[in-house]
Amino acid sequence: MKAGLAVIALFVVFLVGIVFEGRNDGDGPASATPTATSTAAADQILVQQGDATAAVAVEIAATFAQRQVGLMNRREMSEDAGMLFLFPRDVQYGFWMKDTYLPLDIAYISASGEVVQIFAAKPLDETVLVPATQYRYVLEVNQGWFQRHSLGVGAQVTLPTDLPSAE
Repeated sequence: MKAGLAVIALFVVFLVGIVFEGRNDGDGPASATPTATSTAAADQILVQQGDATAAVAVEIAATFAQRQVGLMNRREMSEDAGMLFLFPRDVQYGFWMKDTYLPLDIAYISASGEVVQIFAAKPLDETVLVPATQYRYVLEVNQGWFQRHSLGVGAQVTLPTDLPSAE
């Protein structure tokens, strides 16, 4: 009986850790009320797959604080706009939609620029969306953006050459 309760307690601690992780990249504890904002300037990236090519203007989230806030509390976003999250190394953390009102496609991108997984994320859903493999970048765009542009897993993302260093 005690062993069973210990296993359940460990499982609960594990789940709480995952949910609390949210957009935390492991560099510090996640804050319940992030105060940092994302960068103001937008860069353009290209996403290509076969004959399909689409451009998206992205805000860059390169610091822990910027990644933690992401697109939270936004009520609208232009059709070909999004946010690009930069990580200092390959990671496999999950993203969630806490305090995010926009339905989004969350694309996990490898260090080589290949889209390795895409999730259709629901507004305000606190389900942690963990990809099956490690990634270096995440692109968040309006939900359905990839489908509308005939793009998907395997697409190649061309990043700007002057990206800031991820912290």
